[in-house]
Amino acid sequence: MKKRRFSLMLALLLAVSLLPLPAAAATAPTEADLKTAPIISKLEIHDDGIGNVWLEVTVQTPANVLNAIDYFENHELGYNQAGYIGGIELQFSIDKGEWQECGLGYSPNYEQDDDAWNGIFETQYVSELHVESEVKARARYTGADAGGNVRCSDWSNLLTLNEKADFNAHDWALPELAQAAALGLIPDCLNGADLTLPITRAEFAAVSVKVYESLSGTKAAPIAVNPFTDTKDPEVLKAYNVGITNGTSDTTFAPNELLNREQAATMLTRVYKKVTLSGWTLATDGDYAAQFRGMFTAPAAFADDERISGWAKDSVYFMASKEIIRGIGDNTFAPRAVTERETAEGYARATREAALLIAARMVDKLG
Repeated sequence: MKKRRFSLMLALLLAVSLLPLPAAAATAPTEADLKTAPIISKLEIHDDGIGNVWLEVTVQTPANVLNAIDYFENHELGYNQAGYIGGIELQFSIDKGEWQECGLGYSPNYEQDDDAWNGIFETQYVSELHVESEVKARARYTGADAGGNVRCSDWSNLLTLNEKADFNAHDWALPELAQAAALGLIPDCLNGADLTLPITRAEFAAVSVKVYESLSGTKAAPIAVNPFTDTKDPEVLKAYNVGITNGTSDTTFAPNELLNREQAATMLTRVYKKVTLSGWTLATDGDYAAQFRGMFTAPAAFADDERISGWAKDSVYFMASKEIIRGIGDNTFAPRAVTERETAEGYARATREAALLIAARMVDKLG
């Protein structure tokens, strides 16, 4: 009899074990759960092409938040009434402006599950926003309990889109300066400097080294024995060792001397020759003249062509043909100062920001 009862009980246990298990019940959230922030995984600017621009944000809701929502839905009047989540609030700043706040709604392009709080959300149109705006944004859950008491989660992670470095430069130069920074072309000597000022020979040597390293994929090293008595700048010694610049004499470099536009074109053209012409050196440059001229189609002569020094002409027209160094208007290049007045007024001086712009264009177009 006992044996028969045991067999019956075992059969019942086996039958129960084959039944589907109920879903795990949500657990009561902790205070930390109620403060948990959403996660922004993507921030984008959208433009419909007819003047409407808005932010689109991809939001992920952490598992402990979803658990809390489930708990409130099953144990309270609903998670809204429990003061949990009524919406998602976005805080954003455009082009380093004041923080703004707005609610987020589901994007029409996203098929969401009801109350999933995961997916793509977007703002209404933002009048001051454009596709190249620098945008910083973060989000949080907001809600109110049955008594009207507002509660918010912590702020999410902060995302930045189209970040622009804080340059001391003219506004027109900022986009390409940001590109130069992204490409790693700004040497230490120009970080934080006033980029509107003329550039020195030493500073331009440092920029040239950055361009050489980017185009060649090779790190430059300073020459072992310094030939110069007026500088110990390691970037100058790297440029000299690579062979893209020389001194103003056998023992001087004149590091603080300012460059003009034709000199800048020539130094950076030497970088390109060093990278692309096997065996090229400053000493053998003339032997490669015909080969180099065959590598580009010179544009029409500038109106001030007679001002361009003979040794600089190939470099000037090479740079112009590649749209790396452009004219200054009226089909003039402004290669150098010719009169005392032009010299005194700084005519044709190469600036720090211009040097970095042409460096970025060179790597972009020739890399």
